Amino acid sequence: MRPEVRIMPVISSTIALFLCVAAACPSLAGRFTDTFSTSPTDLGRKPFLWDRYYSPPEPEGVWSCADGVLTYRAQEEKGTGSNVLLETAGIDLNDATDWSLEIGFRHVSGVAPRPEYEVLAYITWFADAPGEMRIVALMYDPEQQAIIPLNGGRKGTPIEADLSGDFHSVRMTVSSGDLQVYVDGEAVGEPIHLVTRAYFQDESIHIGPITSTDPHSLHFEFDYLALTDEGAIAPGEDDTWKPAEDAEAVAKGLSVVQQPELFDHPPYPGITLISREKGGARWSAAIPEAWHKLSAIISKEPRTLDLPMYTYPDGKTAQNIYRSQRALVYDENRCVAVSHLTRGIDDTAAGFIDYKLWYRVSTDGGNTYGEEKPIVEEGDDYSPMHPLKYVWIGKNGYCYAAIPPFLKMSNGEILLPIYHAPLDENGSYYNPLGAFTFTYVAALIGRWNDAGDDVIWNVSDEVRLTGEQSSRGANECAVIELSKPGHILLVIRGSNQNDKTGKIPPVKWKTLSTDYGRTWSECTPFTYTDGAEFMSPSACSAFIRSSKTGKVYWVGNISRTLPRGNSPRYPLIIGELDEETLSLRKQTATIIDDRLATDPTDMQLSNFGIVEDPGTGHIVLYMSRYMSPGHKDNPGYGRHTYVIEVK
Repeated sequence: MRPEVRIMPVISSTIALFLCVAAACPSLAGRFTDTFSTSPTDLGRKPFLWDRYYSPPEPEGVWSCADGVLTYRAQEEKGTGSNVLLETAGIDLNDATDWSLEIGFRHVSGVAPRPEYEVLAYITWFADAPGEMRIVALMYDPEQQAIIPLNGGRKGTPIEADLSGDFHSVRMTVSSGDLQVYVDGEAVGEPIHLVTRAYFQDESIHIGPITSTDPHSLHFEFDYLALTDEGAIAPGEDDTWKPAEDAEAVAKGLSVVQQPELFDHPPYPGITLISREKGGARWSAAIPEAWHKLSAIISKEPRTLDLPMYTYPDGKTAQNIYRSQRALVYDENRCVAVSHLTRGIDDTAAGFIDYKLWYRVSTDGGNTYGEEKPIVEEGDDYSPMHPLKYVWIGKNGYCYAAIPPFLKMSNGEILLPIYHAPLDENGSYYNPLGAFTFTYVAALIGRWNDAGDDVIWNVSDEVRLTGEQSSRGANECAVIELSKPGHILLVIRGSNQNDKTGKIPPVKWKTLSTDYGRTWSECTPFTYTDGAEFMSPSACSAFIRSSKTGKVYWVGNISRTLPRGNSPRYPLIIGELDEETLSLRKQTATIIDDRLATDPTDMQLSNFGIVEDPGTGHIVLYMSRYMSPGHKDNPGYGRHTYVIEVK
């Protein structure tokens, strides 16, 4: 049964309503029929946008949609299935739900290497037992002319059925934990008692291959997909549910039918996007000269270092080094640059656990830099192998967390926010929900030595988010010193990846220091000024203060629909920070860029750079409009520069 959920124009209301789906809310039955009258990823389509659908020219893009028919056609190639998450579809399944799913399907030609390549429907949802899932699927074997059921990940007894020729209606019903299959209105096979499996994946409906190991030639088609949680309805039992007769898409009682408008306020005159340009010429003209100098130095330096100061059980000492060109221009003579090193590769779980930070100083305006060396906390207890009170190389690592990395504070000290992998009481990596990563935040605080040519480092208290607040803990940060000296605000990336409860809020978090970053307040959601929360994916964000207006601006993603971990990373917005309430002034929120009708659903608007043009006072943002490799010919693909006027 479905909770009654109505989309409201205020995003924070949407959060509460989405999270209500996972709680004990009043029930209302729901159903949908997708007639494939439009491509599954067309913006604004009904009943919903599909979450995964690969059509040419994408790799493994073997799907097409035309004339109300969704077609899978692979010709000696690998193919990937399509799916829609249950939360996207607005359907909530649990072990107490009686439901029915029906598809119109036909096998056209070809033989799959295994039945897992020709999947009519594959449905997953969380069982009542913690850590357990229900995995139910119907697969087709054209050689046997049989449907192969999948129950808890295990194949069952083949059910004789010829699904070639014209389209066939194939229905599955679930009641009191038992599955019954129907083909063309007739029950086939015996009831199957469903079992659970200790497993985790998104709750979803999937069609097409559930594996993509082998190239194959296979052609099959769907002309509708329908589901109702109004009961386990046998064909002919209920005249109100005849999905094969639906000429148009149906969406009844669902939590999400269409994407709501993101904002309901008029355009804010104090923020105007005045240009979006392909490439980085405008960005290059706006960034500090010291960044250009450092970039030229980095281009001539090795990307791998052999560092025997670090010892590991396997004896390997080679480190990959990733140098940031975004140096802190401290004054007309001094600059500080940072790099992160790892024995793994950049931006992966394997590399992350081994991250460590090095730095170097320039005293001639960035023309040359001194020796690169590890950041090591002040005190006899610390060394390159134990650089901070929270980090032991070989067990965990740490990385800079902000864009750009450094903040020069009003007392002359340097703040470098970091995130690090925490250790449990046994000295092992602590990751309570088994998410991609789990981290806490802290801040390195640097002061100049007496000679003024090197930095002495100390570290702040930790900033923690629990697994109940964020499945990946506290991560990348936006950082700014407020108008009150020593008051430092962090807005922190959270995540709901691997959330099995539906209760982890998809928000950014904030914490305040009033002592130049040494201690931090308890984290609370970063909200609008009226206290309303907004949804934001697991992605970076940034602050910038305008020398022209004196105001602080926040740049980040705000979502129309419930984020799932990192996605969707669009649109990208900018808005003013209220420095008294430490919140976003909603009426100022302005979209910088958004997914266009021609963009794929996996596109991202994130991982940007941001500066103020010293000549004009404009905010200049540089970002790659990321799309999967098959979309490199898309006119919106690639690096872009955005120029924003504030007043």
